[in-house]
Amino acid sequence: MKMQRERPLGLTFLTVLEAVISIMELNIGILMLVLGNPLPTVFPSLDVGFISTVTIALGILDLIIAYYLWTGQAFGWMVSVAFLAIDVIARITLPLVYGTAWIVFAVCLELDIIILYHLTKPSITLFFGGETVREVFERFRIEMEPRMKELRFTMKLVRKSPLSIVGAAMILFFAIIALAAPILAPPGDISQGGNPYMMPKDGILLVPKPPSPKHPFGTMEGQYDIYYGCIWGVRTAFRIGLYVEAGGLAIGLIIGILAAYYGGWIDEILMRFTDVILAFPGLILCMAFVVILIPMGMARLDAVMLAIVLVGWPSYSRVIRGEILRIKNEDYVEAAKSVGCSDLRIIVNHILPNSIYPILIMSTLSIGTTILFAAALSFLGLGADPGTADWGWIIALSRNWIYGSPANPYANWYTFMIPGVFVSMFVLGWNLLGDALRDILDPTLRRK
Repeated sequence: MKMQRERPLGLTFLTVLEAVISIMELNIGILMLVLGNPLPTVFPSLDVGFISTVTIALGILDLIIAYYLWTGQAFGWMVSVAFLAIDVIARITLPLVYGTAWIVFAVCLELDIIILYHLTKPSITLFFGGETVREVFERFRIEMEPRMKELRFTMKLVRKSPLSIVGAAMILFFAIIALAAPILAPPGDISQGGNPYMMPKDGILLVPKPPSPKHPFGTMEGQYDIYYGCIWGVRTAFRIGLYVEAGGLAIGLIIGILAAYYGGWIDEILMRFTDVILAFPGLILCMAFVVILIPMGMARLDAVMLAIVLVGWPSYSRVIRGEILRIKNEDYVEAAKSVGCSDLRIIVNHILPNSIYPILIMSTLSIGTTILFAAALSFLGLGADPGTADWGWIIALSRNWIYGSPANPYANWYTFMIPGVFVSMFVLGWNLLGDALRDILDPTLRRK
């Protein structure tokens, strides 16, 4: 098998270019998320939340591709090819499905195609310096033997827990609904004012109307379309759950790592501050943050997400601190210190990979709780703006219609039952998935 010790220059160039593109996409996605629509006059009804989420996701995907391009391993080649194919499909599909506003996602399409060509041509000189695809596949098979053994063991664990498959299927079902929301419930009604997350109205009558061909789930008080609200509410739920957990996880990781690794007065200050946050009832503290943030000009839903992040991060910091305290005195950490590795390298390469699984499992389980928390705030009137496609707000507006009349007490069952089912199934799916990940990923349970 032909090998080349010196790294091909072309591969280095493409790796750096892919990394630069990924950083640009991450910055653009975060800026859109914080600042809103950058082109309000050109695209007045731009779905900023969804576009920023997709931009960040593609940025992360490109960053992973750049990492595996840099490794130069056969496994890295396979992962790069697979992820590049996904990236190409996404950049072609998005403008076709969602319209010309998404044409910006095709900017990097040529780069993906160029890299794919060089990685899959008969002699992939650029990637391995002369090896053929067959030789790379053979090396990939050898590299993957221990990984495949572990994968087979993981699949065995999955088969022992059929509920994990049910949970994953439920989350996948909701993800499909979120992606296909513009097709399942097309926006554009004049009552929405150009905002696809506002529920369309069919009049001003206060009394709800039962399901009909025009409104499959019926209408609620004010004639808001429940079907539209439930479908687009899936996107709102994903946005709340993923953004809140990502924010809380980031803060908790930083606080927990600093406290556990350095100890001393840093640990004392950070943990006492954490204890102060944990001393307050979560819902009450969240309400206080929302009341403070909304008058500062922040959108109500953004204020809710930020408030939950500020309340939820201490639980992550406590867990990651405990894990790092357990790991930081292990022999491999001491060996890394003895050869002069920096603190950052030790944390990133040795401590974090061996302590991250419990907190990842915890974050998956917490997504359901976060959705219920946000729904509770909406029910109390401190959540999403009136008319927003949010399950909590829909249930809040149906509170006056839970009991119909003595003759027909359940006449308006659709106003609270249908959104309640959506909330329950979404939360249940994440809980089942979190339980499955705990059994599969937790090293203390995995080999039992």
